[in-house]
Amino acid sequence: MTRKINMHKGIVLPVQAVEGNISIADTVSVTGAEKKPVLQNPVKPGDAVVLTGDLQVEKADGTNGAIIGFVHDNPEYDIDPTQAYTKAQAISAGMLRKCGVETVFVDVRTVPAKASEAITAGMYVEFSTSGFKKTASSGTTASDCIALTSQSTDDTIVIARK
Repeated sequence: MTRKINMHKGIVLPVQAVEGNISIADTVSVTGAEKKPVLQNPVKPGDAVVLTGDLQVEKADGTNGAIIGFVHDNPEYDIDPTQAYTKAQAISAGMLRKCGVETVFVDVRTVPAKASEAITAGMYVEFSTSGFKKTASSGTTASDCIALTSQSTDDTIVIARK
């Protein structure tokens, strides 16, 4: 008998899934013929994911960054795509499925960022008296806080704490 143990239930974040190129396939089922989107690298519940942009994730492959959590529910489009998109076109057009990711974090919040720090999503950050700033080596040195969004014009970021 296999026992499943979840030692930690993390915060579930609403994110967009970056799943590569999108093509359109003709399908036939008992309900009739229709066109369906086909994803190059789809995510599904239970998949480990990494941060790739402002609250955007893609399936972890062991080389594309630190795992921030696991897909919690079935990703869904707001509106199904009716044409093919490259990965870049899908991101710029907002043709990304939305899903929840159960994170490995204990706290998520909006905080002030140090002015002119140019923090981007995925960088490790640390507290300073003038606001959160990148860690050493331009935000690649691991810390217990990671930026989930890029620094905004009003010098705020959304961070998550492990």
